Amino acid sequence: MAKSKRLKKWFMLQVWRLQQVAQIITLLLLAINLSLQLFGFIKWRGDALKNPYFTVPLIFLILFAIIWAAAIYWDLRLKMWRDQMAVLVERNPYAKEKMTSKELMLYGLLYIPMMEKLAQNDPRMKDQVETLRRWMAKEASEDPIMKVDLDELFRHIGKGDRGQLDFPDKPSE
Repeated sequence: MAKSKRLKKWFMLQVWRLQQVAQIITLLLLAINLSLQLFGFIKWRGDALKNPYFTVPLIFLILFAIIWAAAIYWDLRLKMWRDQMAVLVERNPYAKEKMTSKELMLYGLLYIPMMEKLAQNDPRMKDQVETLRRWMAKEASEDPIMKVDLDELFRHIGKGDRGQLDFPDKPSE
C-alpha cells in the first residue's frame, strides 16, 4: 500500500479514536467551566452559596440535568437521529457502490454459483452473472487492502483461499 494511503488511514484512525470520547469530554468540560463561571456570579447571594465545595457541584448537576433533558427531547421529540442516519448512509460509499470483503465472499461463494445454475435455463441471467463478476473484479482490483482482507477471511473460516472466488483479478472493459 502506498505510503500516503497508510498515513491517511493512520490519521483517520486517530481522528476516529478522538471522536469516540470528544463529545462526552466536551460536554463535561462545558458544564465544569460554566459551573465555575456561574459561581462567581451567585456566591454573594447568600451564606449557603458562598461555599464553592457545595455550590459548584450543585451548579454542575443543574447544568448536567439541563443538558440531559435537552438530549432526551432531541431524541424522543425531534427524532434528529433518523435524519442523521439517512445522511450517514448517503455519504457512505459502502452503502451504495462499494463492496466490503465480506460481500465479495458472499457473492463469490454463494450467489454467483446459484446464479450460474439458474443461468443454464435463462440467458438473461448469464448477463447478470457477468455484470456481478465485473463489479466484484473491479472492487477487488481497485482496493489493495481488499485482497489482504479476503485472505484474512479465508484464514478465519479455515477453508480455501481467495482463488475460490470465481472472478478475475482485473475487470474486463
